[in-house]
Amino acid sequence: MKRWLLVAALGAAGCYSADGNISAENTNPSGLSSFKVDVKSLKAIDKTTGASSALTLVGSCLARYDNNPNAVPAAEKGTASCPYSIPKGPVDLELAITALNSKGEPLNTFTGPVSFRVTPGDLTGTYDRRWTMLTDGVGTGTVRVSHLYGDVRAWVQHEPPQVDFFDGGVAGDPSLLPPPNSGPYSYATGLTAPIAFEEPTLGKIQEPEDPGNNRNSPFAGQFLTVGRKPESGSPLVQSCPPGYDARDPSKKDPNDGKLMTMVVTGLDPGGFFVTDMTACRVREFTGAGSNVRTPEPDGFLPGTYGSIYIYNYSFPEGLYPGDLLWTISGSVQDFAATTQLTFPAWVIRERVRELPPTEWEKYLKQVPVPEINLRFCGLDNAVNPYITDSLCGYAYGNMKMESLESALVKLRRVKFPEVFKNCDANGNGTVPFFCPGSGGTSYRACAEDTPGDPDVPERQCNIDCTVGLGEFAGKVCSERSTYNAFNQFVVELSGPGPRVAGLDSTLDKRTQVIKVSTTASVRTTTAISAGINGPSQVRVWCDTPVRMKFGNASVTATIDDFPLAPNARTERTMTGSEQYVAFIADGDLQGRGECHVALNSRTRINVVTRDAIPDLQVDCNPADADTDKAKQCRLLREATFNVTGHLRQVSAARPRWIVIPRDVDDVCCFPGPEGACPRPIEQCAAE
Repeated sequence: MKRWLLVAALGAAGCYSADGNISAENTNPSGLSSFKVDVKSLKAIDKTTGASSALTLVGSCLARYDNNPNAVPAAEKGTASCPYSIPKGPVDLELAITALNSKGEPLNTFTGPVSFRVTPGDLTGTYDRRWTMLTDGVGTGTVRVSHLYGDVRAWVQHEPPQVDFFDGGVAGDPSLLPPPNSGPYSYATGLTAPIAFEEPTLGKIQEPEDPGNNRNSPFAGQFLTVGRKPESGSPLVQSCPPGYDARDPSKKDPNDGKLMTMVVTGLDPGGFFVTDMTACRVREFTGAGSNVRTPEPDGFLPGTYGSIYIYNYSFPEGLYPGDLLWTISGSVQDFAATTQLTFPAWVIRERVRELPPTEWEKYLKQVPVPEINLRFCGLDNAVNPYITDSLCGYAYGNMKMESLESALVKLRRVKFPEVFKNCDANGNGTVPFFCPGSGGTSYRACAEDTPGDPDVPERQCNIDCTVGLGEFAGKVCSERSTYNAFNQFVVELSGPGPRVAGLDSTLDKRTQVIKVSTTASVRTTTAISAGINGPSQVRVWCDTPVRMKFGNASVTATIDDFPLAPNARTERTMTGSEQYVAFIADGDLQGRGECHVALNSRTRINVVTRDAIPDLQVDCNPADADTDKAKQCRLLREATFNVTGHLRQVSAARPRWIVIPRDVDDVCCFPGPEGACPRPIEQCAAE
């Protein structure tokens, strides 16, 4: 053992030759031993313009100085009491470097290149930001890095710079590297004092750097730990950024200063989901590069990015829903556009199953469960539709849905499939997906099709079924081979209209509200266009009894037309020249005397129920020879459902977002005409 330690020491000292023999040759003729490295400045870099700016500081530090970063002493910035916020883009660290000999004295005889690395963090930018030249033992250099968190140190090394590789070769411009004859290298090293950045949270792991791309975590590929157990130091508390309320600068995020509280929200055969209940709220970015079709009314995203899936490769024995965690660590990975931690480890803070059963859900009941709506899905607040209305959250720039990734969410009043269609005509087990065409007028291949390619008819079948076109116009259809392979099926959201009618009221301009008259016919003012995603299916709800008629711009309703009772809803697929709806009161006005008219957006999202509710037969036949199976199928297709589950993104899926219930209690139904729910689903409580 001692011999191997000696050999290792000699090798480190440069006395161990390539052929395995001990050599007396001095491979470090420069006498270089280490470096003294000081940070001269830190600057945040705009990825688009290259402009530099000061790094932001955490809210808890700024609060001590009236939220004025200029009042914070320079010596306090980047310390444990005043960490920098985790930056969303590159950072330039300017370093002052002095070469040292084995006695720790300046070595003014050394001239040569030195390279940089930063831990934790990733080198980025061009190669000239990864090394610098020292002359007579001194020099300065600027290293560009990203993905900084915790205690950061910049290292200076007498070795070749780190390069990037692509397609079997070196990426980037090699001419920006040191000359190839710059060796021999001594591999001497030196590092800065630690620079304090804030500790990572689940929200920081999840929040993308690029507002146009929600598929990647900025920390992908890094192994990190979120949280801190008490024996390792003070548990982490939330430090929320200032500016929570623009009208009141003193007002703080309600979670600011609270103990980070991570709760297990669900388990599955391969891992579990975790939500940080006290995560800070995140302002919605609506500037250049954003993809916000309709801003959130309060200026904040619906989620906090504070949830994540932990892929354990097996069932997480010993964990239960509702357990609290002190820490969770693992390697950050983006799988099919959903961020997860792999090779995980965790420390349990509280085991709820050690409490009385009445307290098993005490933390789960505190977890917010946002309701997915059309605004979150990325629809415009306008009467007439856009092509991607049919696919909830289709755009990669949709940060509303991304902020809810892996969180518990709720779907309200969704319609399950009426038909399943196998589009895998050649039986190869795959069906090609699709993208919007140029101009946004139709769906097509995401790349160019080869003439005669068998994918062409399969893709069109998939488009027609998923979106509701062609033979599936006006129907909720799910592609059968996808369902069989991945257990996912399409459901249709309730569509725009008043909430009291079981519809989605979050996009008010999607609904035309008409004041009804007892003496004259009144009609909608804006033409309802032919549906870009299928026939124009129009929903009408009134709070007063009316007579109504569909027609062209001059349509007039009379007392002999179709009657609609108060607080009842009707649907009609417009035909021919029909683009307007006219009304006249049928007796005295009731309520507000209003009718609400909206085009069904036909917005769809995926659901997976096979693990949670294996007895629920979604792909069924209402004409089954077994009368009970036929009845259960009718009940399923007549009803609408509330579904609670974890939200995941799968970039190749159509729609891309999937809700995964945990068990049968996460799904309930509003029965159809037969007045019952399909087994084993229970009826929803009255809303």
